[in-house]
Amino acid sequence: MHRRLVGATGGVMMIIAVAVCCNISATLALSLHSFHTDASRRRRSTMQLYRSNSIIEQVELDIQQQEQQQNVHLRDQRCNCDRSRRDILATLASSIISLSAGAPAVAAAAESDNFEAPMNGLTRQIRTSVVKGAQVIDKLDSRWERFSDDFGLGDKRNQPKRNVIDAGGNERSKQVVKSQSKGGSIVLDEVFALNFLEQCDVTFLTGLKTQSIATIGPESLLRQINDTAKLLRKSFFKASSNPANAQEEFNFNCYVHFRVYNEILVREKVYFPSFQKDFEANVGRLILKSTSKEQPSLVQDLAPETTLIERLTNALVASDTAATLLQNKGLIDSWERSIPPDDDIEDWTTTSKSTTTDNFYVSSDLEYSLALNGDVSLNSQLLLQELGYRLYPSFGRWLVHEAVSQCFGNENKVKVNMDDYYMDTSYNSDPDLFEPKQVLLNIVLERD
Repeated sequence: MHRRLVGATGGVMMIIAVAVCCNISATLALSLHSFHTDASRRRRSTMQLYRSNSIIEQVELDIQQQEQQQNVHLRDQRCNCDRSRRDILATLASSIISLSAGAPAVAAAAESDNFEAPMNGLTRQIRTSVVKGAQVIDKLDSRWERFSDDFGLGDKRNQPKRNVIDAGGNERSKQVVKSQSKGGSIVLDEVFALNFLEQCDVTFLTGLKTQSIATIGPESLLRQINDTAKLLRKSFFKASSNPANAQEEFNFNCYVHFRVYNEILVREKVYFPSFQKDFEANVGRLILKSTSKEQPSLVQDLAPETTLIERLTNALVASDTAATLLQNKGLIDSWERSIPPDDDIEDWTTTSKSTTTDNFYVSSDLEYSLALNGDVSLNSQLLLQELGYRLYPSFGRWLVHEAVSQCFGNENKVKVNMDDYYMDTSYNSDPDLFEPKQVLLNIVLERD
């Protein structure tokens, strides 16, 4: 019995021991599990901390990179600002230079600079403002000048009329040879004047033949002139109850004839420079010959031994004679000629020897002016040139040119150059009131 109890007790103790062991094992297992769980948690915390530190480091790196990029961007902006400021200064400088100098080439160079779009807009605004400002100042100045004209303000307006062909500070150059004005009472010699137009018709047809143009004959030319006269008469003359006088009719006939000439030249595609040169020379020669009976001194046949100074004196006299003839025939109202200075004449006529074979002249050009006041064909000359035609009735220039040229002949190697200008002898500051009253012939004698 005792053995059974001992055995039962041992069994119970074994069971208890086993239970204790199981409990210990469970506890140990739980402890181990907790340990592993804590370790895992620590590892995860460590990993999270590492990851957080990595993220923080990455963020810091990103921030540093962003700061570097911002610094670079700021430096670029500073450079761009400096560059833009330099471009602005360069644009302003070029604009001021182009506007102050007034040179189209400088303005074109400023336009071609490779500026940015905003700079071009700024340049245009500056230039527009400057131009508008200049226009406003010009308008104010013009109004003040007109006010001064109306009330005679200023000493310059009250001075006597100066010579139109005044040539500077030389007192002798201010002296002129002039005729007596007829005061506007011009009596036109209609036969003499119509002879001018007849000579022009003949010379024009002859010039067309030399250009191998046979389609225009005398009858065809006359028909075109009559048709043009009928078409333009009403528009040429202003509406007035008074009929046109002889001077106005001659001016109208000149306009009609020369307009037909120019239209034919354009239509037939004639080479104009050579045609114009031959036409003007031939008309001047024919007019000079036709006036030989009334003015024999115009046609001169000087001896070969005539000196250059004598030929120059004859040329000046021929200019006066031709102008006097035009005045007597009623083609101009008056005339005046400048007197070349004695020093210029001496330099032009003096020949110096540099070697045994070569000669040179102290001065190769001698210049003087001849003013024709009240030319009856002045309006037709202006109207034709305004229409773009280059052949116009400058009878005074053609006659004077031929009269001066024949004084020197071909053996003296003197070339006569002559240009005509239209002058308004009345002072007025308003350009809209510009009214030419004078044909100024600038005559240059050039030694070859």
